[in-house]
Amino acid sequence: MNMDDGISKQKEQRIEEKITLLRENQENAAIQEIIEFDKTPSDLKADMDRFVIGQEQGKKIMCTAIAFHYRRLGQALKKGMAASSGNIDMALRNTITPKANIMIIGPTGCGKTFTGETASNLVGVSFVHEDMTKFSEVGYVGQNATDILVDLLLSAGGNPNVAQMGIVYFDEIDKIATETIAYKDVSGRGVQKGLLHMLDGSENTLHIGKERIPLSTKHVLFIAGGAFENLDSIVKKRMARQGLEGNWRHFLMADDLVSFGMERQLVGRFPVRVVYDQLTTQDLKNIMIKSQGSALLAFSNDLKAWGIDLEFTDDALTEVAQRAEQEGTGARGLISILHRVLLEDMYRLPGIYTGTFEVDQNYVKEKLG
Repeated sequence: MNMDDGISKQKEQRIEEKITLLRENQENAAIQEIIEFDKTPSDLKADMDRFVIGQEQGKKIMCTAIAFHYRRLGQALKKGMAASSGNIDMALRNTITPKANIMIIGPTGCGKTFTGETASNLVGVSFVHEDMTKFSEVGYVGQNATDILVDLLLSAGGNPNVAQMGIVYFDEIDKIATETIAYKDVSGRGVQKGLLHMLDGSENTLHIGKERIPLSTKHVLFIAGGAFENLDSIVKKRMARQGLEGNWRHFLMADDLVSFGMERQLVGRFPVRVVYDQLTTQDLKNIMIKSQGSALLAFSNDLKAWGIDLEFTDDALTEVAQRAEQEGTGARGLISILHRVLLEDMYRLPGIYTGTFEVDQNYVKEKLG
């Protein structure tokens, strides 16, 4: 039986029409969600508390900045849509709102990335996670700023109007700080300067194949996160010179980040700065017990599908949390530690055992050594 390798013009047209309709529906839904966004900072934090444990002050600052950003954008778009008879392109072009990008400073595994991703889900916008250690100046092996815009477009299903209302998270932003060591091939200064245009809310054109896709970043909310190791020493030295006393987190200034190696212009594009704390043993326990994104909850649900009810005693949870704290990997470390504890049981128990499977402190110690 011979099959026609091609697609008829009529079918091709129908496919294109359906794709166009899907994009329009996606765009309308995204615009409507932003226009109707009415969560107060406390509403947003209450939602976030279900996932992100601890970091109370940090979450308050984050949720306030994010809630005001999207409320402000939603109200401006509502007016823009009314003035342009529902023309989304025109409304987005003509809408101008002040923007407060956010920088989160804190140790590995304290919830920086998770906070940004959770916020995007709660608001209902596209989210892009960019590892800044992969970026370099043009001409060197690596990625450049244009790749961020492509990733943003992909996260929005190829729709530039949806993309320009999303959140971009720059992970490990501190890794592009300028270093004065001789063996470093690529200065972080070029990468930092390459981000300025994007952060300013630029009009860009992406060249993808034969297509020329316009993509503005003036409504994109940028969040940058980094460990900034030894930044506390820089702040404390300045405080000592100025005769200041107290928690260094409350005295952090742009000058301190510049001393660390960040470009002053880049720091200025992140007016909202949040300092996250190292997670304590109790925080890590609470993450396992209370967070809806908990690795322990995920493992429990996996085993429940086989009729096995996983239960950790309180001292077992404490032991796991202490191990994660000792390893210095924060909440991220909980996944690997729990996996090491449960691997053999997850392999052998399904199909041969149903009922309660209890894990106590001695069992955790036995598995972890």
